[in-house]
Amino acid sequence: MLKKLAFAGAALAPLLVGAPAHAAPGNPDWFVRGGITLLELDDELDLVAGGAPVAGAGMQTGTHFTPTVQVGRFIGDHFAVSLTVGLPPHIEIDGAGSIAQFGKLAETTYGPMTLTGQYRPISTGPVQPWIGAGAAYMIVFSTGDAAFNDVEIDNDLAPVVEAGADIMVAPNWGFFVEAKRAWLKTESRGTFMGIPVTGDVGLGPWAASAGVTLRF
Repeated sequence: MLKKLAFAGAALAPLLVGAPAHAAPGNPDWFVRGGITLLELDDELDLVAGGAPVAGAGMQTGTHFTPTVQVGRFIGDHFAVSLTVGLPPHIEIDGAGSIAQFGKLAETTYGPMTLTGQYRPISTGPVQPWIGAGAAYMIVFSTGDAAFNDVEIDNDLAPVVEAGADIMVAPNWGFFVEAKRAWLKTESRGTFMGIPVTGDVGLGPWAASAGVTLRF
């Protein structure tokens, strides 16, 4: 998985760093967006315990927030490349459905990031919308046990799409709003009362962000 991320980064790095921007004279080549992101996971779980599927098993993580930063470069007036990273949130994973009575199953700290190409149909004026697509990568930094023990959660690489808009107050700064949708899935492992358990986990997520845009 890390090899896939490295390949994706290597493919887009020349656009972000080395390629000529070709922006109109006087227009900034680079931008930074900083704000708060709301994350809503899909919370889909296919659980297997002792080799047998657990009917009706589910999970619940709840809505959570994290600070995020985007760093990007304009490639001409209508295209840009953007890297988004966030402060890794720490979340609890609770049982739902047929395993709701077990309460908290585990906890984890994970770091989502995205690398996208963006298209801006309108590059002048106070409202400048964009759409984008690229790759999302999730790094699991740590896990903690609860009802499940010896918990492990894999990293994942997946497609992502996005849409947003800059609301420019001045040529070099303004505000932004944005929504992202990724299709991250992962596999988890652990034990429950000594019985091995595995789970295929659909995470999504949906991510909605708002904050400040700076251009330079």
